[in-house]
Amino acid sequence: MNLATFTLLALVLGNPAPAARYRISVGPVESDLAATVLAADLPDPGEARSAAVLLDGKEVPAQLERSQKGARVWFQGGDLKKGERREWMLELRPVPRTGEPRMSLEKGAEGRIQVKAAGKPFTALIPDPGAQKPYLYPVLLDGLHMTRRWPSEEAPDEDHDHPHQRSFWFTHGDVNKVDFWSVGPKAGKTVQKEVRSAAGGEVFASIATTGEWIAPGGKKLLEDEREYRFYDLGAAGRFIDFTVALKPADEPVVFGDTKEGTFGIRLAESMKERRGGLIVNSRGQEGMDEAWGKPAEWVDYTGKVEGRTVGVAIFDDPSSFRHPTTWHVRDYGLFAANPFGLHDFTKGKAEGSYRLDLGQTVRFRYRVFLHPGSTEEARVAAAYRAYANPPEVKVEPQG
Repeated sequence: MNLATFTLLALVLGNPAPAARYRISVGPVESDLAATVLAADLPDPGEARSAAVLLDGKEVPAQLERSQKGARVWFQGGDLKKGERREWMLELRPVPRTGEPRMSLEKGAEGRIQVKAAGKPFTALIPDPGAQKPYLYPVLLDGLHMTRRWPSEEAPDEDHDHPHQRSFWFTHGDVNKVDFWSVGPKAGKTVQKEVRSAAGGEVFASIATTGEWIAPGGKKLLEDEREYRFYDLGAAGRFIDFTVALKPADEPVVFGDTKEGTFGIRLAESMKERRGGLIVNSRGQEGMDEAWGKPAEWVDYTGKVEGRTVGVAIFDDPSSFRHPTTWHVRDYGLFAANPFGLHDFTKGKAEGSYRLDLGQTVRFRYRVFLHPGSTEEARVAAAYRAYANPPEVKVEPQG
């Protein structure tokens, strides 16, 4: 913020109080962590309107999030080595940030919400009635399409199979015997009803929605609440955090045991295992033959896009339903977390259906890591540890 801008805000807001300062620290950390996004909790943020976090005098992306309980400051902590202790200086400022936030949102036609990182396209949330579900498309990393373009648009050298597999989505193939995974007149529809909130920020942009799962004939089976958070990590890649909570509408529902589900991504054609891509999970299993149907904390699927090695990892949050989830990950580019399809995954040794009664809620939480390089180069295991068990952030007021 330059002097002229600060002076103008001071005239508008009155003479603002000086910034409150805190020392924040983590560590010593118990293991290597990568691509950390950390949070400092403040019980009394006063009149703060923005936050700045500095490491060795240099500002890192930081974002103030207020709530009834106080405030939380999110910031990018970078990589941390086992045994390392690190300190930052936090300033709570009495004036808001000016200009376009680093992570921004832009409303488009037909209810689309475009997500941008430093002014460049990241993805868009598309509530497409024709697709019978909302989805994210395109999903970009450094301008590269990380998910299949078809059927949203035509692209060279792409297979036209499984038209229901649109980029990035959440549905299931058996809810009270209704198929929400497929498309067509006999399939159910997941309808986005309302955008509850949408906001940009220096660390993440967020979109929260409500939706309904409608059977053929119009009967509502489920209500859902979704939250998407979008992060840009610079050279390390990008995150998409996805949370969805489901509850029955008017009567109990049963999620059937089928492999056709649930949180799905259809990867870029050039990444798929059939074209040289590699699937690896947190248990050390590699390839579809070893990883399909197996439980794992995370799975990473790497391959080439426009000649560059890139990857998409999905992290299963420890609080997510049936963690660690099982995976419907295939050699043709389908990449899905599915905690229900145990009959298929175990060849009949287990049963995965789940009854959700009225008044109950089931929650699913995932982080998607779009990264350059191989699994090892991106330090996917260390990034998962930072997500699943982030270090405690200590806060000390400074005079």
